[in-house]
Amino acid sequence: MQNKNRFKRLVKNNCACYLGVKHGISNYCCLQDGPCVFFGQDDPLPHCTYFENGVLPKLEREYKSERDVETKPKTAKPRVNCTRCGGTFSANSNRQKYCEKCRGKARKENIRIRVRKFRQKDGSM
Repeated sequence: MQNKNRFKRLVKNNCACYLGVKHGISNYCCLQDGPCVFFGQDDPLPHCTYFENGVLPKLEREYKSERDVETKPKTAKPRVNCTRCGGTFSANSNRQKYCEKCRGKARKENIRIRVRKFRQKDGSM
């Protein structure tokens, strides 16, 4: 009975289909066009697909974001060999080619080559 009262509170506060009293029907559900299944007295474990698919996932995301709980499972980073020095490192993406030490050196070298080509085209230096 405790859980059913908790679900009733969730439905009243968060379900977009729950309208309270309408057309003389208390606990009106516009999806069912009648009383909400959670407020019926006959079923101890009611089932509403809109509530399960639409409301509960949203509440779960809000709950996890409030408490800084990781929503995605952490996956291991792939181990890759550095193109420049040959050492292994944990890559942040599948396109990463250089380790932390070599990344800056490779970037400077690529800038140097690019600028040299630009200046040769331009003919200014």
